Amino acid sequence: MITDSLGEFFWKKVKFVLLFLVCGTGLYIVSQKYIFEIPNTDNTELLSSIRGYEEVLEKQTESKEQIQKIFEQIKEMEFDIHQVQVQDEVTKRISQVRKLYKDYELNSKFKFSIISADLMVLYFNTKQGHSSLIKNKAKIEENLMACKANF
Repeated sequence: MITDSLGEFFWKKVKFVLLFLVCGTGLYIVSQKYIFEIPNTDNTELLSSIRGYEEVLEKQTESKEQIQKIFEQIKEMEFDIHQVQVQDEVTKRISQVRKLYKDYELNSKFKFSIISADLMVLYFNTKQGHSSLIKNKAKIEENLMACKANF
């Protein structure tokens, strides 16, 4: 048989390798179990903060849709016509966006609502001012033409 022809030196090597593997495995198991302990932490606080951020992201997407609708409504408004009811509706919707910050007890995560509301008010006022500027420019040109005709 083949194993009979193998020498004593070979069997010493096999015993050494097997003993080395058993000792190495034992040391690895002991070191992992007792020396290098894996810390066990409480993740409830981390999970609650993640849920909080998910809520913030949901509110941001909802607010983004509202803000886009308000911007479109402001863009389509004709300021030449006196539209008090439409302007009041726009300012009411802007204040609802701003109210989100107060609803969540002035949490800094919801400061986006204040910033977006300020931007919408700025856009609304600029659009309104631009419209009145164009209207006044047209009146001035009419008056200028009338003055030129009178001379």
